[in-house]
Amino acid sequence: MYKAPATNSGATGFLMFVFLLWGAIYVSGCTDSPTDLGFDDMPPTEDVEIEMATDVDLTAALIEDVTSSMSANMTTAAAVEISTADSLFTQARVELTRGDYERVRSLGNQARDALGRALAKGRDRSTLDDFIDRARDVRRLLAAGDTVDFDRPDDLARDLDRFLEDATDARDRGDDVTAGQRIIDAHRRTDRSRVRRHDGDPETHAKLVVVMAEKAVELANRLLEGTEISERQQHLLDTAARLAAASAEAYENGHFRRAIIFGHKAVGVSLMAVIRPDDATDDRIRALTDVANSEFQVLIDLAVTELAAARAALDDNPNEYFEKLYTRALAAFETGVEHLENGHPRGIQPIWRAAVVGAVIAG
Repeated sequence: MYKAPATNSGATGFLMFVFLLWGAIYVSGCTDSPTDLGFDDMPPTEDVEIEMATDVDLTAALIEDVTSSMSANMTTAAAVEISTADSLFTQARVELTRGDYERVRSLGNQARDALGRALAKGRDRSTLDDFIDRARDVRRLLAAGDTVDFDRPDDLARDLDRFLEDATDARDRGDDVTAGQRIIDAHRRTDRSRVRRHDGDPETHAKLVVVMAEKAVELANRLLEGTEISERQQHLLDTAARLAAASAEAYENGHFRRAIIFGHKAVGVSLMAVIRPDDATDDRIRALTDVANSEFQVLIDLAVTELAAARAALDDNPNEYFEKLYTRALAAFETGVEHLENGHPRGIQPIWRAAVVGAVIAG
């Protein structure tokens, strides 16, 4: 039976705080190098592996994501691997200050491998499957053309295709360790793409994403309330709530890039609790002859309701920033419905995000 995750009164207060402060014009951009301490000693040319091994926001968010997502699936062996990865990332930052770049890359890869082993050493394969499906969720979003929150989306799409193929092939042949390592690579690249897109002004985007995360959790709970759900769905709801709370906490502590990472993850996991982006879902969508009488119509109805409420709120209280968000969300919704009606699974993600943005604007 459905059980709503524990609410976070601090997050609710934070929501009000954000709306009081909101008013700045949205600025999006990226810098050529990360902003964290230690990167002044980077090699003159961009090195993705060094960045992902030493960027404190990327590494901390990845460790927290794996830990939070494994909660009910955690074993002693998995916990040891996560701790090992955390220590390796710390060592990599030390080696960066010494200028030993090859050692930094090696330590970063070792940390990645440890996290991959953690996913493989859970009580069952569910966390590994979840991480694969979450990467598939991002790939669908890119395929639908909703790329505004990603740096170099074409490069990310290419990398995700490769990592997803490697991960699913390894999982299918029973090599869960390799599958875990490849899917950790997919999540690292996705996190990096998202924060670099907004490195010019991470605080502004973090304000939005924190509230989107909270609204996504609320919408998922609303859709599932009173229904019979599986233990896995309940776990996903709880994970989404934890990630949303982590996003709000990171923002309050000034870790804006971390807040962006956690917030986007919460939005995606909330959708997974309602409708999973897996092969079975893909097959059902491709076989659709009438979307209006399918299980997916609930997402369309939700988005229509939330976007209508957003339009009414903007008519009563015009806001340039929200107007831009609304226009983008409406376009994403229309594209998503078209994809879904044509039997393309990538339609789910933009419809869900349009509903979430509509709920944010409506207040």
